[in-house]
Amino acid sequence: MTPSTLLAALMPFILSVMIPSINAETLNDTTTLYTKIFETDKYNKYIRPILNQADAIGVTVDYYLTAILDFDEQGETLTTSGYFLISWDDYYLQWNPASYGSMDNLFLPQDNIWKPDVALKNGVTEFKGLGSSFLFVTVSPSGSVSWYPYMILQSTCNVDITYIPFDTQICFLKFVAWSYTKNEVLIMEGSKGLILDEYEANSEWTIVSSSVDTKNDSYEATIEFQITLKRKPLYYVLNIIIPVIMLSFLNACIFVLPAESGERASFSITAFLSMAVFLTIVASTLPQNSDSVSYLGIYLELMAGISTVIVIITLFELRFYFRDANVDPIPKWLIKFKVIVDVIRFSRRWKVKPRAHDRNDNSDDVYSIKSGVTQRSGHEQAEVTWKNVCNAIDFVFFWIFFLLIALATLSIYVIASTGSS
Repeated sequence: MTPSTLLAALMPFILSVMIPSINAETLNDTTTLYTKIFETDKYNKYIRPILNQADAIGVTVDYYLTAILDFDEQGETLTTSGYFLISWDDYYLQWNPASYGSMDNLFLPQDNIWKPDVALKNGVTEFKGLGSSFLFVTVSPSGSVSWYPYMILQSTCNVDITYIPFDTQICFLKFVAWSYTKNEVLIMEGSKGLILDEYEANSEWTIVSSSVDTKNDSYEATIEFQITLKRKPLYYVLNIIIPVIMLSFLNACIFVLPAESGERASFSITAFLSMAVFLTIVASTLPQNSDSVSYLGIYLELMAGISTVIVIITLFELRFYFRDANVDPIPKWLIKFKVIVDVIRFSRRWKVKPRAHDRNDNSDDVYSIKSGVTQRSGHEQAEVTWKNVCNAIDFVFFWIFFLLIALATLSIYVIASTGSS
């Protein structure tokens, strides 16, 4: 026998000594284990898989939130998508790996074994358990079961509209083992709780924080996933707030429009109707409740009220504007009012030094309240008319409403933007 022939003959023995044997489960091992569990041992999925039936079986729940699909403020509902990791120990699903080719896990249809009937307690459209019939669970030799049901959930969420669009909303996903008491199934928080590793950002909402809480009351065990959402206000700012602010200041500009144009009344009413339209748009997007009031709604109501007052003032002022002072004398208090306004408006004018040929006249400009005329240093007379009085009224009301609108806008913005944080 040649050396090469001898080496070839001994090679299987050498390999068996140098390389340890590797056991792996086969199809027969899996079939045998499946037969043992469901035929030989007659596994019953209607019995809680715990040796002492007086004890509660512990169920841990983790939730992987993947997306916020919709947040309907008017319907007060939150729609999310994600999947769960629900784990528990099944006493009847244990085996010795060495007896089944070192099998370290077994995949079983979720409807073939016992599982906790965990359901969304604060659901909206329907009440049903988690998962689907085509899903599988993973079982380890120790009997530890891992279940990964994927669900699209629509839950209730109470909306606080106070600080819209700078608001923060807190929503809850409440889950309970519906058929069991806490003495039979005890739901507990998993090792991770609410996981955002696979979360896809939403264009309208940002998740500020999240937490998990278990509530074991006198009857049932409940786990709550809390999600705190912060609104991205850009859409509201660009499409509602900025146009409303511009329209509000446009209301004050009604007093700048000359009465002779004949457009003041129609302009003021148009501005009021435009404000009413924005008020309707905002009201249609908010939930119909009386628990809270939106600062944005208050601002729109205030601007609508100011617009109403401006319309009334404009209509009454137009009745006085075209009066004849000889037929309808001007009250003295209105003449005094005009004098004060003229001093405010033209204070620099009265401080101009007199011309050279008028310097011998040391008299200042004087208003004659009795005659209703202005006695100026050049001995000229300017008669006070209803038009003059209305112009003075326009000046005063323009600045009153301009400053009022500016103050209200700034106050509401500061309160809404800082109060929600």
